Amino acid sequence: MTRRHGIVFACVLIGALILDAAPASAHGTGGPPASNFHTVLQGLDPRSPGVEVRLGPDDEQMELEVTGTAEVTVIGYDHEPYLRITKRGVYENQKSRAVVINQSRIMTSVPVPIRRGPPKWVKVSSEPVVRWHDHRVHWMGGSTPASVVKDPDHAHVIQSWSIPLRVDGRSVAIQGTLRWEPPPAAWAWWLVAAGAAGAVLLGLRTPRRGIVLAATLAVMGLSETLHLWGSWPFTPGSTLDRIAEALPSLAAVAACVGAVAWLRFRGAAAAAPGILIAGLFIAVSGGLADLPILSHSWIPSRLDPDGARVLVALALGLGAATTIFGVTHLRPPRPVSTPEPDLGTTTTG
Repeated sequence: MTRRHGIVFACVLIGALILDAAPASAHGTGGPPASNFHTVLQGLDPRSPGVEVRLGPDDEQMELEVTGTAEVTVIGYDHEPYLRITKRGVYENQKSRAVVINQSRIMTSVPVPIRRGPPKWVKVSSEPVVRWHDHRVHWMGGSTPASVVKDPDHAHVIQSWSIPLRVDGRSVAIQGTLRWEPPPAAWAWWLVAAGAAGAVLLGLRTPRRGIVLAATLAVMGLSETLHLWGSWPFTPGSTLDRIAEALPSLAAVAACVGAVAWLRFRGAAAAAPGILIAGLFIAVSGGLADLPILSHSWIPSRLDPDGARVLVALALGLGAATTIFGVTHLRPPRPVSTPEPDLGTTTTG
């Protein structure tokens, strides 16, 4: 592979990875994006023994569990019965508009007609616990609130929210607030990425560049694995759906493992193509695809927010450094030696 071919290959691969990773970063599959809005759950009012409520991991879902003998009905957007939870399982009212509306985190623009008449209950689970997306608990205003525009450097309580319930015939409500938190300074994390890249590039100028490369590739693979673990609960769908969504990250980790093996048995110069591929995969799937994490206060990860930002910065910096090494160390093709023509011998008669 010539250097020119490597650069062309890098550009094609970057484009393909960005196209593949962009839906994940934009959460086109229905997962929550990074945001400066944060939902806070206060609890049940009044308290109801045998009923527990929790906020889902994506900050936009509610989880309700019946631990006793109570019968709980969640009220929908039109004051209609939406969900019924008992110790025998969960039932869904197929005539509730919330069944359709809550299938997406974005309120549908298609009108969903109100269906009159008695509820049509369908059992959807045999467990006494249900999790549902509820548009009442997250920001649906679109534009930035006026209080934030006036004072963007401090946290604000944007609104209080309430989800009405019926617990054994009594009126109960899940109460909470919606907060806005100031975003972090994204430029500081770009400095972290630049520092990581600079440290690796300096290390590669020493006689121990093989050790530096191996350590860098190992850190890249481990950090992307940790990053994937942190975001796993926020990807909607089945296990197969989550694996499909995580394919760029899985490919990045596999590329790091392959590059380490290549480096171990063939040396740094021969392993340049593998190092290039690993660097590109990490920089794009673990860095560029998750840039919003660097500039938002709430992020879709079970990791500490600053910890997740460190992983993104490392992906950007270490990925860039190994990509530069791979491009600049691609071997030119060996010249093909052409044998001299055999002119034969001449004889005189």
